[in-house]
Amino acid sequence: MARAVGVRVRYEEVPAAVREWVETSLGAPVVTTNEQVGGMSPGCTTRLSAAGGRTAFIKAVGASLQPDTPVLFRREIDVLRALPPARYRPALLAGYDDGDWVALLLEDVDGRPPDLADPHGADATVVRELVGRQARELTPAPPGVSDNRRLPEMAERWRERWAELAGAPDHVLPPWMAGQIAQLYRRVATLPERLTAEALCHWDVREDNLLVRPDGTAAIVDWGMSCLGPSWGDAFMLALNWVDTPAFDELMAAEPVAPDVVTDLLLAFAGGQAWRGAQPPQPGLPTLAAFCRAEAARGFAGVHRRLA
Repeated sequence: MARAVGVRVRYEEVPAAVREWVETSLGAPVVTTNEQVGGMSPGCTTRLSAAGGRTAFIKAVGASLQPDTPVLFRREIDVLRALPPARYRPALLAGYDDGDWVALLLEDVDGRPPDLADPHGADATVVRELVGRQARELTPAPPGVSDNRRLPEMAERWRERWAELAGAPDHVLPPWMAGQIAQLYRRVATLPERLTAEALCHWDVREDNLLVRPDGTAAIVDWGMSCLGPSWGDAFMLALNWVDTPAFDELMAAEPVAPDVVTDLLLAFAGGQAWRGAQPPQPGLPTLAAFCRAEAARGFAGVHRRLA
């Protein structure tokens, strides 16, 4: 899976009020900044060092940069406030929301993005262990997250988007789907009733949101896409890293879910990505549509393989 690459502002470009809040929260002036890349948010993602040696990580965005992203940041604040501390989940140190700009000050993790080229490599193995451990922790979903969005309702929106895709230009869907749209739509149409919402899922388990520390342990970040879904939901999202290979099928066969549900969720999710990739560019997210189109193509390739 290709890393997402957005167009970000630097820490020095965020409003002075946000930077003052950071220094108040840290109890000292910020003396060094290290801008991070990856992900789609147009806001800043910056590692900070304060006078006295304290470190932290800030992510901040304003509605003026991108009107929808603050909603994701608010969801992440709510989730992290509800969850207990865990070594594989950096702690929220403080949250900021002035109605326009939303920011999170997080525990800084000394780590690097994992190498997920090999689904059975060392990094992929440690990340799978993290996802399994977290799924056990968050099933059933802990108190305080019951108002999060739910995967069955998300699948209903994907069903609606599939109805729109039926009349989309030929280039939006792959050639192998020609003549099969009605049959494929029937699979998507029944999906919401076959999905559960018993666990809190991160729902964005990919390289950009994972870190491997020097000691080989892993951490997961960025809970803005989280939802209530099945206990195997994040295993599915991690397996999407290899969806265009048989490794996806092998990994999902080990999960407690029927193969048809996996195939139909993949079909619905890829359709949602294809729909988003066909929309006009969103403000502040100039690379999102191309990323979604690429991910849709990978997902559809996985569906084609599973239906063959």
